[in-house]
Amino acid sequence: MNNSGTIHSGRLSYGTLLIGALSLISLFRVFYILWGPLDLSPDEALYWDCTRRPELSYYTKGPLIVYLMLLSTHVFGTNVFGVRILAVVFAALSSVYLYKLCVSMFSDTEKGRLTGFAAAMLFQIIPLYAAYGVIFTIDSPFVFLWIASLYIFWKIIAEEERDKQSCYVLWIVLGVLTGIGFMAKYIMALFYICAFLFLLLTENRRLLKTPKPYVSFIAGILALSPVIIWNAAHGWATLRHTAGHAHVADGFKILPLSFLEFTGSQLGVVTPVVLVLILIALFRLRGSLTGNFMFWFSIPVLLFFTVKSIQGKVQANWPMTGYITGIAAASWVYYTKDAFKEMSIHAKRTIVIGTAAAALVTAVGHFPVVLHLNPDNDPAARLRGWREFGTAITALYGELKQEGKAYAYGTEVFLFSDKYQVTAEMAFYAKGNPLVYCINLGRRTNEYDMWPGINENALNIKRAAPQRRIDAIFATDGRDSLHPMVASAFDRCDKTPLTVNENGQILREYTIFKCYNFKGMVEVKPTTY
Repeated sequence: MNNSGTIHSGRLSYGTLLIGALSLISLFRVFYILWGPLDLSPDEALYWDCTRRPELSYYTKGPLIVYLMLLSTHVFGTNVFGVRILAVVFAALSSVYLYKLCVSMFSDTEKGRLTGFAAAMLFQIIPLYAAYGVIFTIDSPFVFLWIASLYIFWKIIAEEERDKQSCYVLWIVLGVLTGIGFMAKYIMALFYICAFLFLLLTENRRLLKTPKPYVSFIAGILALSPVIIWNAAHGWATLRHTAGHAHVADGFKILPLSFLEFTGSQLGVVTPVVLVLILIALFRLRGSLTGNFMFWFSIPVLLFFTVKSIQGKVQANWPMTGYITGIAAASWVYYTKDAFKEMSIHAKRTIVIGTAAAALVTAVGHFPVVLHLNPDNDPAARLRGWREFGTAITALYGELKQEGKAYAYGTEVFLFSDKYQVTAEMAFYAKGNPLVYCINLGRRTNEYDMWPGINENALNIKRAAPQRRIDAIFATDGRDSLHPMVASAFDRCDKTPLTVNENGQILREYTIFKCYNFKGMVEVKPTTY
């Protein structure tokens, strides 16, 4: 067989193998979503609740996740599958485009395709990314858009290197992709910083003297325009929230425990061996065009969040895009046949055991109950116990409606909480998906503060039917006593504790109150974002 035939055969084998593997993984994830143990996370429930109020943007996040969830639930219905199915799709697409990126960077050879296949599969087994193949939050589309943007940007650089002339179409596509990525997660700003550093500090700096990067940037701003328009109409609320979330007002502090917590979290979600392989490979390949590209789209991101962790808390998933090109680098250096042949037996064992450990952590993470962890030490505990909560709320709601039939002028029943997590989960899991309100008893601003609250809606009811009584169910998690501000808003409130048990342990506790005759509530005005 000639060389072209050999290459063609290799392309088919690795491409087909990847599609087959991703199909099996995706089928498992669909099965898991339908019959697995995890309820919606509070953030998923909140994004779903936002689909009932379509806007150009939202207080804490861009609108992309809401638009996508609106589409999927319109097609598949308001259920867990409808909410989460696009997580499966974006996880698979992310691996496909990571494969394409690697093949493009490392040339369309057998080793390049093997590198792409290894990187695509590593992406699937690393716990940091595997979780978002089932749970549909902003990170699922965000990571895909980051990888797709990397692919387009590399094609631009490759064309410039080959022909010294890349077309404006690719630059505009890049701008649109990054702009949409911004609508998923504002950390997409780091893509611009990485791209600028790569251009400035390599031989590609001449591109900064051409209009192309700036045309791309303008295209990104235009794609982001819904977020800009919404914020301009809402006093730039998202900027205030982002600054508050990042502890900007706190100034620079030295918090060693925060740094140690962040470091430990990265070892946990990437796993130690894989993390070390990524870092070594990035520095080892630096110097070539491909190596510089991977380095400047990784190290600045990881360094930014490492420094940030010294000043304040950094969530484990925030630096996730910083490992993408690192996965490609590690796959080229350690996961091809040629590279493996040159290693010592101890290096081979370390890589095999480390990779297997990553896969094992991901596998066990899908079934956390087998570990019999205390709920306080189980990260997945926050995704269980909500269905039981919704069932209890539905029963109490029915009781209040039944009791209200004895009142001559009829009653309305409101549901409300003081926490967005409980509010969103109640809205999703209570039968009929009623509107639920989130009152402010001293918390920071959240999405529900941007919408009409319990007082406004009660006033509308009273205007239409002055004699109609309003009863309510107030729910919060934990074993809390009734807040005086809630108690003073009703004639009386009857307490109903709820405990959800799992494997003989208390998984979650709620405190629920049946409240009678709403008189209006004085809420605390939010002062923090």
